[in-house]
Amino acid sequence: MKSEYRGIVAIVLSAIVFVLWYTVFSPPEKTQNIQPPNQNTITEGSTVDVKADVVNNDIVQKAVMPEIIDVQANIPVKESLLRNRFIKAMFTNKGAVPLSWILTSYDEDIEKDGKKVTVPVDLVPAVIGSDPALNVTFTDSNFDVPKNPTYKLIESTERSLTYLWSSKEVDVKKTILLDENSYLADVFIEVFNKTNKALNERSVLTWSGVSVQPKSRGFLGMFQQPVNNQRTPIYFINGSVNRLTNLKKISEQEDLTGSVYWCGLESRYFLSAIIPREQNSQLTAEFGAKQAENKDTFLYSGVALANTIISPKEKAVHKFAVYSGPKEIHQLKAVGIRLDESIDYGWFTIIAKPMLYLLDFFHAIVRNYGVAIILLTIFIKLLLHPINKKSMKSMKQMQALQPRLKELQKKYANDKTRLNTETMQLFKAHKVNPMGGCLPMLLQFPIYIALYKVLWNSIELYRAPFFWFYKDLSAPDPYYITPLLLGVGMFLQQKMMPSATADPMQQKMMMIMPVMFTVFMLFLPVGLVLYILVNTAMSVTQQWMYNHNIRYRDLLKGDFRLLKAAFAKNN
Repeated sequence: MKSEYRGIVAIVLSAIVFVLWYTVFSPPEKTQNIQPPNQNTITEGSTVDVKADVVNNDIVQKAVMPEIIDVQANIPVKESLLRNRFIKAMFTNKGAVPLSWILTSYDEDIEKDGKKVTVPVDLVPAVIGSDPALNVTFTDSNFDVPKNPTYKLIESTERSLTYLWSSKEVDVKKTILLDENSYLADVFIEVFNKTNKALNERSVLTWSGVSVQPKSRGFLGMFQQPVNNQRTPIYFINGSVNRLTNLKKISEQEDLTGSVYWCGLESRYFLSAIIPREQNSQLTAEFGAKQAENKDTFLYSGVALANTIISPKEKAVHKFAVYSGPKEIHQLKAVGIRLDESIDYGWFTIIAKPMLYLLDFFHAIVRNYGVAIILLTIFIKLLLHPINKKSMKSMKQMQALQPRLKELQKKYANDKTRLNTETMQLFKAHKVNPMGGCLPMLLQFPIYIALYKVLWNSIELYRAPFFWFYKDLSAPDPYYITPLLLGVGMFLQQKMMPSATADPMQQKMMMIMPVMFTVFMLFLPVGLVLYILVNTAMSVTQQWMYNHNIRYRDLLKGDFRLLKAAFAKNN
């Protein structure tokens, strides 16, 4: 790489990584090439009114159910509490659905009456107009069940609730069993055929939520982080995770049929997923989005089972699992079915996961995630020191050759071929690799981007304190101390690094970088800024040591003569 372009390349690469990282490095939305369900196979006697409009080759409109009379509408509404040490969920017999799903270990700040208040995280926010979460419907079935029926509560304990809805055709029993030591719940759906004919039954279980419209953040909005509570559909089908981050591209009702492992709604730190416990290739992921009057978005996502034929006086039993809690990798892996892939590590997952385990390892020792981030960053920086050292050596060699290169450029200004030949001979004679400064930096990018993604998505940093007035590593620095320190550190780094070009204009362009980074870091979480700050401080330290020929192994052996000489020279 020609030295004249090194500064420009560094600016472009840095801007790509730190300003547009969430655009460039986030995996694109995937479109499944799956055949839609056959809309012409409605069972005789079904009351389903099918819309035949096809959105595209893969996605079709769901069937629309007509209004059905609830034969148990006169049963009084009753609320019941389910709880374990992780979850406190309030249920109602109107639909046998949760009114709230509170995570007892996590808090969030909300605005109430113009004031900011701290409340427990509730994954079922009570918003008028939104569909209920954990709702059971019977799409494409030839018997009638209202959309949100009134169930009779027939059994209740601290961790389980059993509801029953009855008509002349069927008994529908819905049981919710909360696991004792996790964020998992089992949902059993039993449909008993009371008639003398076979019934066609298809159970659908969905989770609903609201994605809050973020407030306008003006010109600097391009630098700010996404809203934490912005929910989007996510599903695992046919071996891969699919995220639907652009809510405007989602219609109100969409289906995808295939091998569905799970389907749900996610935010940055939390996940609500429906998991079918019966697997086949005819499961359907269902999801949809509808904009409310206040520009919030009502969402739902769930799983529809394959059609089941229920013989007279027999019953069908279906089992789902529901995970509604934090994106904590150990909890997700314990559930299985690749639920841990709901955490977005970007392209470098194979590198990111070991780093997350390392972060947990350091936290287990120091019991502070801020300190754990510092230790992890130092560890990785030391691990990559040989590559950094090679890069610094190459850049210093290139700097030393700048006068000779300028002479060649002046001498062969009208003969580009001869100039290239003489330049390569000069590099060869001095054993300098023109790519030596850039290639090591490129080799480190996957590691640093993976670490960046780990810290960005890590639930471990959610409202985790660091020290003194820093109470939340996942929030921006309210005092702007760490971003300003980072700007100073980057300025020192630019001044200390050997310049591969004598062009004053390029050197001034490089000096703009600390200012741009400082502005960008004002809006990033403290945990991320802390990582970049420590990384920059380590880079400055390593550059200073290299410039004074000080080696780590000499310091480890207790040889501080070069260190003392360097300080004496500076003073």
